[in-house]
Amino acid sequence: MAESKNYQPYGSPSKLRAPIYVWQLPVRLFHWINAVSIVILFVTGLYIGNPILVAPGEAVGNFVMGNSRYWHGVTAYIFTANLLFRLYWFIVGNEYSKLRFWRKEFWRDAIATLKYYLFLTREHTTHVGHNSMAQLMYLVFIWIASLVMILTGFAMRATATPPDGVLGLFSWLIPAMGSENQVRMIHHLFAWGYAAFLLGHLYMVFRQDILDDDGTVSSMISGYKYELSETIKPEDTKNRKSEDHPASS
Repeated sequence: MAESKNYQPYGSPSKLRAPIYVWQLPVRLFHWINAVSIVILFVTGLYIGNPILVAPGEAVGNFVMGNSRYWHGVTAYIFTANLLFRLYWFIVGNEYSKLRFWRKEFWRDAIATLKYYLFLTREHTTHVGHNSMAQLMYLVFIWIASLVMILTGFAMRATATPPDGVLGLFSWLIPAMGSENQVRMIHHLFAWGYAAFLLGHLYMVFRQDILDDDGTVSSMISGYKYELSETIKPEDTKNRKSEDHPASS
């Protein structure tokens, strides 16, 4: 359970660090595949929308736009499959892989955490996994926004593929939303929303790691975060590590 604690200066010697295995390997793989996919999709998408690069010679010889569209499409399939896998792991993964936004305490904690991030208070709730504010951002951008991007992206791609193919299942979105231009605009706006999310995500992650010294940054590589508590005995850190690690199986 989360415990409210006052702000502690970075590197406070009164705190002992107990390693806790939080992020299972599938969660970490999802994170990095998702991050790389978003970067590739954003860069190639910007070029597709505004092809500022003019290669010398005939277009058929350079095929810059064709390659951009190809890798944008391939990455979109990887992005979608990765998201579906994460949805599966939401069900079978450990406690820290789950998102319970329907609970009242989730929203109370999200508001309190937002005040902490905005330097409106020096008190905050500590979490071993994601805090409620981070989970809320993931709900909006990783789940809701991703669904919008997948639907609008496949709908636009369906216009350049045979109507009886798999992508034809998404073609109804264009008349439903008015026109292909409307779909493209929504796709474009949500892409910039991802850029804003990335900046906010980096700010929260590094701020959390620096102020709480809980290993937030390195945890997405090692899987371990650190519980800071004056009540933890040095010999307990080894016991906690051995108890938490089996949760990855």
